[in-house]
Amino acid sequence: MSRQVDESTLASFVETARKKVADGTAAMRKPTAEGAMHLATDLHTIAGEAAMLDKPDLSSAAAEGEEAARLLATGQSKAVVPCVRSLRRLGYLLQQESTTRAQPPPGPKQEGAAALCRLLVVDDSPVAALALADVFEMHEFAVRTASTLDQATEQIASFSPTVLVSDVHMPNLDIAELCRRFRKTGATRESYVILVSARTEAEVRDCLAEIKPNAFVSKLSGAAEVVACVRTICRESIQ
Repeated sequence: MSRQVDESTLASFVETARKKVADGTAAMRKPTAEGAMHLATDLHTIAGEAAMLDKPDLSSAAAEGEEAARLLATGQSKAVVPCVRSLRRLGYLLQQESTTRAQPPPGPKQEGAAALCRLLVVDDSPVAALALADVFEMHEFAVRTASTLDQATEQIASFSPTVLVSDVHMPNLDIAELCRRFRKTGATRESYVILVSARTEAEVRDCLAEIKPNAFVSKLSGAAEVVACVRTICRESIQ
């Protein structure tokens, strides 16, 4: 098989797999036994195809998701969290696969930045917070998560994060108060706030004007964009 055909096959696989992952993630918002079994079948297919294409990380992530989905299909509701986390990790790997060839590999300076930055990821959905934390940990960042203001305050005090990555709209969590506490605790060191949202920058303009974050990233841009933003800020902080 020629390299051109290989690239075409891989591109087709990635496109199809990303659609299946997106559909599966949407289905997990209101999981059912039937939906979980359908997802398990899709992930089984992705795992097999990824293995044949010599993509072990993709295959492993899909297999883990399949196992969780099969447990969920038998009525084990505790499998929802690992299932969603596997989907998020798989989605991120697929996104990376579609862009890696256009990007240079990370250099020592980027790795040093990751080692010197501690991240606190805050989202009122524990699943969403853990999923994003998983992505950062794949890039060797030290990460903690929180889903309430009290949890975040405890992590700020004990973990001393240098970067706060937080969702914007959280009905049960005052984002302005969260940022105030984070910045107050970090008064003797550099501290950075990155806000993320499924809404556009225009839709959250008032919130951004009040909080004045160091950066804003739309969730629609994908987890890779959030990671890239954090990398940039961490590199700047050690220069």
